[in-house]
Amino acid sequence: MVKLDDIDLKLIYLLRNNSRLSISELAELLGISRPTVKSRIEKLEKERIIRGYTIKISPELERAENIVIMIIKTDTPEKLEKFDEIIEINKFTSKKYIIKIAVENMEQLRQVVEKAGFEVIEIMPVLEMRERERPIKTRVPFKCDYCGKDIVEEPIVYKYRNKVYFFCCETCFREFKKARENLEKVRLSKEQKVKNTHSHQDHTHS
Repeated sequence: MVKLDDIDLKLIYLLRNNSRLSISELAELLGISRPTVKSRIEKLEKERIIRGYTIKISPELERAENIVIMIIKTDTPEKLEKFDEIIEINKFTSKKYIIKIAVENMEQLRQVVEKAGFEVIEIMPVLEMRERERPIKTRVPFKCDYCGKDIVEEPIVYKYRNKVYFFCCETCFREFKKARENLEKVRLSKEQKVKNTHSHQDHTHS
């Protein structure tokens, strides 16, 4: 597997949250150049780390068909892959599977069962589907932007001056914000001093 660094992992994180982000937006968020972002994305696509960009469809559209969950037994699980109606396959013993099927009517369901040749142990129609947002996790940790340690849990993401930062815990997040606030106070103080100096000079010349 290709070795991924912090930039790669942060790119993946941002794109998993919003695959519509442009190269310019990603470059600004990560504080790197557009050519760097472009080359990194091309590398990730070439190595099949990023395998495509998708959309989320509203549950109303997905429910245009009848969804059925089945517990089945089969000696030929490879056949399950051949049916577009079978939208999810979960194996839980050597021969038993839980599958999800989307069909327009019971006749279509019967045909799938007959052609796939599996034994139906239990069948359950889905009356209601609720989609839950899952936190995005990466198996390879990237670094906290404050302490530099690996982020092993869900990162805290903070956008500051159009750049995005990642933190491993609330403490690092608070300390980062405190440090930035102190820097902002110093910057404003310097600007005020310069402004006062110019004002004094102007008053002297007049």
